[in-house]
Amino acid sequence: MMKTHSTSAPVLILLTLATTVILALADNPANPGAKTESFDHDPGWEAYNNRVVPTKNKTVVQDFGYSKTSHAGKANGEMGGQVWRASDPAFYADKIGPKTLNDKLTASGTFAVTKTTGSAGMFFGFFRAEQPGAGGRPVSSLGMDMDCEAGGARLAVRLITGKNQSCGTFITPFIPGKFRPTPIRNDGTRYNWKLDYDPQAANGRGRFTFSFTSDAHKPGELEKPDMPENFKAEARHRFPSTTEFSVDLPEGFKQQNTTFDHFGLMNMMKAGGNLSIYFDDLQYDDRSQDFTDDPHWDSSGNRASYKTTKAGGAHDFGYSNTSFAGGQPGEVGGTIWRAGSYAYYADRVAPLTLNDRLEASGKVVLKVGAPDSDMFIGWFNSTNKAESPTESENFLGIHVGGPTRVGHYFQPSLVNAAGSKNQAKTGPVLEPNKVYQWTLAYDPAAEHGLGAVRVTLGTETVTLVLRKGIKSQNANFDRFGLFNSTIGGQVVKIYFDDLKYTAASSREDLH
Repeated sequence: MMKTHSTSAPVLILLTLATTVILALADNPANPGAKTESFDHDPGWEAYNNRVVPTKNKTVVQDFGYSKTSHAGKANGEMGGQVWRASDPAFYADKIGPKTLNDKLTASGTFAVTKTTGSAGMFFGFFRAEQPGAGGRPVSSLGMDMDCEAGGARLAVRLITGKNQSCGTFITPFIPGKFRPTPIRNDGTRYNWKLDYDPQAANGRGRFTFSFTSDAHKPGELEKPDMPENFKAEARHRFPSTTEFSVDLPEGFKQQNTTFDHFGLMNMMKAGGNLSIYFDDLQYDDRSQDFTDDPHWDSSGNRASYKTTKAGGAHDFGYSNTSFAGGQPGEVGGTIWRAGSYAYYADRVAPLTLNDRLEASGKVVLKVGAPDSDMFIGWFNSTNKAESPTESENFLGIHVGGPTRVGHYFQPSLVNAAGSKNQAKTGPVLEPNKVYQWTLAYDPAAEHGLGAVRVTLGTETVTLVLRKGIKSQNANFDRFGLFNSTIGGQVVKIYFDDLKYTAASSREDLH
């Protein structure tokens, strides 16, 4: 009896253990190496450059509104003053509407710039007063964007929808990184402008037109004999050689819940410099304003002086005791710059490669998505701390970003150990302030062994099939989390919660 009992006990133990393993695999047969993180407390993930404290706290001095001066007009009385580019929104504007992209809009007037510094900027036109801040250009806006250097300014006219998708045109010449003159003078030269939006034009998609003139400028003044031909072509295509411009709205832009409730001046919401600008003789929304008297327009933050700790490239992301992505307090995310130092916040995972099946899921919300900004979440290698994995090697996950006309894609992206990149051309688009459920599944055996990454955001799905040879060069991952790109740009403010992700090789777990 004793012998029989001693033999049966190990058998029962083994049977119990086998049953436990089988049940565990049944719960998650595709990914037995998964880890779950609800962030109900600080998980203590590895942090690298993710909390940047600026060495200097810049003093921002917003000082614009009604003015008894006459820079932009002939008689005393105008609006304007010193406008700082800063993360916190500030405006001086007339309440209108609300108006939408189904309404006909028109505005005109004059302006004059009397001072510019590097990295200054402002917006003037139709906009929504409620802004999240730190997003650069205002969401739900239609009007003029000005970007400055010490010697003068550049000008564009742009629409940004309620879903943060954008279309527009440069008025002054602009070839990114090559030809970026600043022909808008900062010596008080007066400029005349007019903006019209017709919701029925372009086969009902909508179109805005913009005209821009000044007696101080002459056609061809930017052309130089030794200029490259493409620079000359761009100069002839823009102000001062061309004074009328039009932009057709892309399909679907009118339906993106865009509302304007103010007309006037707003700062660009990214840390930078300052300019002094004035506006006069305004016609808009069947109203006129020559500022003979103070109109007492609506204002916020336009007469303020304060120290700011917010600077370009100053990341501030990681564990957060907030609940933007829904549920109980506790999530991961924050302010992530496409600039500054390479930074990440990530969990240590067992060595993984492109031969492993990788899965992740959770919730996500984009709070701020400035143009020219992005970030990444997924598996990467922490060995190289000099540059972002997407600019070197070893990453598989999700890219949040895209061209301004789109907003921010949520799309699969991969860089193998040899630095070869594979990223979907499109994908689902994140709508700001909307919480989404998302999933990612990488199957190394898909597409006859090429491998494929499938990403779902809400009800939309995109699949990236790896190019031939990508998987054979492999990749090595030892972290799962968030990181930035350093190529230069602006900021996203994004949060993730209830994450589930592969943290160990399923091949190891089955042994």
